[in-house]
Amino acid sequence: MQAANLKKAIYKGTFWSLLDNVARQAITLLVFIVLARMLQPALFGLLATSILIVQGFKSIAFDSIGTAIVRKKAPTDVDYNTGFWACVVLSIPFFVVLFLIAPYVEEWTGAQGLGLVMRGVSLMILTTGLCRIHEARLTHNMDFRPLAIRSFLSVIAGGAVGIGMAMSGYGVESLIAQQLVTSLSEFALLWSIVKWKPGFAVSKASLKEILHYSKYVALTATTNFANQNSDQFFVTYYLGAAASGFYATGKRITNTLNIVISTALLRVSLPAFSRLQDDEKELQTTYLHSTALTAMITAPLFVGLAVLSRDVVLLLLGAKWLPSVPVMQIITVIGFLTSIGYYNQSIMLVRNKPQWQAKLTLLYAVTNIAAFFAFTRYGLIYTALAFATRALLLFPVSVWCALKLISLRGRDYVAALVPSLLSSLVMALAVLGARGLLQDVPVIVRVTALVLAGAVVYAVVLFFTMPVAYRSICRDAYRGVVAKLA
Repeated sequence: MQAANLKKAIYKGTFWSLLDNVARQAITLLVFIVLARMLQPALFGLLATSILIVQGFKSIAFDSIGTAIVRKKAPTDVDYNTGFWACVVLSIPFFVVLFLIAPYVEEWTGAQGLGLVMRGVSLMILTTGLCRIHEARLTHNMDFRPLAIRSFLSVIAGGAVGIGMAMSGYGVESLIAQQLVTSLSEFALLWSIVKWKPGFAVSKASLKEILHYSKYVALTATTNFANQNSDQFFVTYYLGAAASGFYATGKRITNTLNIVISTALLRVSLPAFSRLQDDEKELQTTYLHSTALTAMITAPLFVGLAVLSRDVVLLLLGAKWLPSVPVMQIITVIGFLTSIGYYNQSIMLVRNKPQWQAKLTLLYAVTNIAAFFAFTRYGLIYTALAFATRALLLFPVSVWCALKLISLRGRDYVAALVPSLLSSLVMALAVLGARGLLQDVPVIVRVTALVLAGAVVYAVVLFFTMPVAYRSICRDAYRGVVAKLA
């Protein structure tokens, strides 16, 4: 693909990928806010634990196969067919295992009702296996429009069913129904929208190559899952379902921001980087620009959320969810590091070093589990601190791996982050100062005013601290807008 066409595809793919994630996360968050005001925190703890188990199966089995195909420069229909049937075959035993172990997990954790929820959401494994390669094909082609349509319609369908059942007096059943209807709608819509349909032309050589590569991605997914989600299991085990609900909610709002922006960019970066894997100079430039631009977007969001978390919880969820505020404030550190760290993973994958990422996430998982085992029993704040501290200390290792693979200097990477971090710090100080002056105004007015003030301060400081080339782009964009309006 020519450079101009590739850039156009990246911009278009980024737009639709962002729209996909914005639609999914915004509607999902809205549904969660409505349900959170009607249902008790303990029910959300049960759902969060169950969904994590399902997502673990999905990441380990299906996403590893999908990634093995997406990172190829030119996958064939045989590759897609082979990957599809591999996912289908794996989905059946995974579903059976999760269905059978559900009551034992409930007994082990002592969380009453967990077995019912696990069995309900386990059906999502089957539908995911049937459409994961459809997603991979669209992702490799950077055709995210069908995925955006899929997300928008499916989360509306699931949310409508969940809210309707909750209003009718159902409890945890409404949460199960929401997840199942969303998953079934995703499956039906993808198969209706996507023209490609799997065939029976498969290849033993293709399967062998996919499995060889995906075993490293699966190991990475396993350790990533333990790294990112083991805290939820420890909280459920040591502190109970209600505490698990508060903890999951504290992470959820932060993760929503992270998923909306960084997951969209990751979906574009892997196929984009794969096309540049033979052009190191262009790969270096794209990696640095991607990291810098992502930091410019995510740093103020996460810093702002940390500063305004109490007001955000009061406004969206109500006073009964205030125990989740300290968790949210601490976890924002993880959110920012994750948003810029996804690019390191993409570099390792396109440089055919999945084993590096696997070893790295194994290190993360071991240190996280050790920290959670030691500190979770003392409460939610200690758990969140253990999570954030580990991420902060080990993040430079991930950066070093990516920089080494594309021969970049560490100071170039740091320089790319300085403008957004410095501007976010100034913004935080300004918002904290203004917040003290607005204590007596209604919370919705206070949040609106502080968000607007913070955005203005951040934009002004960033404009004068960003590289000259970026300022030129901003000026050109401004002139273009003015010309169109004139």
